[in-house]
Amino acid sequence: MEKILEVTEVKLAVLESFPPKLRIDTLGKVPTGGWSNPRLKPHIHIQAPPDGIYGFDFVADPPAGPAVEIISPIEVTDIWENSPGGVKGVRIHAAQNSKTALLAGAGQPERQPNRFTLTDSSKGTRIVFFPRTLTPLGTSESAAEAQLEYHGLEGQLVFRGDEIAQEQTALGLVVSVVLKPNADAGGLDFALILPPVNLGGEAHQDFDTLGIRIRSRGRLINPAGAELTYDVVHLKGVAEDIPVL
Repeated sequence: MEKILEVTEVKLAVLESFPPKLRIDTLGKVPTGGWSNPRLKPHIHIQAPPDGIYGFDFVADPPAGPAVEIISPIEVTDIWENSPGGVKGVRIHAAQNSKTALLAGAGQPERQPNRFTLTDSSKGTRIVFFPRTLTPLGTSESAAEAQLEYHGLEGQLVFRGDEIAQEQTALGLVVSVVLKPNADAGGLDFALILPPVNLGGEAHQDFDTLGIRIRSRGRLINPAGAELTYDVVHLKGVAEDIPVL
């Protein structure tokens, strides 16, 4: 099972049923012939998306043997039963892009933050985080890699893409990076807790949150006791929706 190459069209409709069901028709492209079993794999949302748009991956099974090297069309129709309340649309992801379809009458989704700036004046820590974002709704939505800029006692560091771990938890989105790899002298990670922030139609909102410096023991000495220690950093944050150029 792999993501298809590209999503080309998404249509969303409400079926006349009780309870209501949503029909998702999706067209796309695969890099060769011979792909089979196309399907939509829903993202796991611990909390409802603030904009009401739910994510799916368009996946299929690649050919097991040799295949014609030609970009080929692929399509899937999915009936979404027991969809949660507040759904405004769906966003279908492929390897190279994604596309969004909105329910009729849903209007444009609410503004969502695409830059978080966090500071801790007492310890001289400043973090700027750009989550994995999308270009404005339109014919093509190309996903941009997440980026985190860290300024602190450990120096000025920039992390991108796979260097940043993101996980939705009951606390919110936990974003973590490795400041110092775990070697003989021990390692240092930094975890940032980002709560869901509703901009309420504004360009920015202030909030408070926490960062955690996580120190691990070195490999040469392994005494009894906890292998990790935590230093909690209280942060003042600003969530912003900045224009995508």
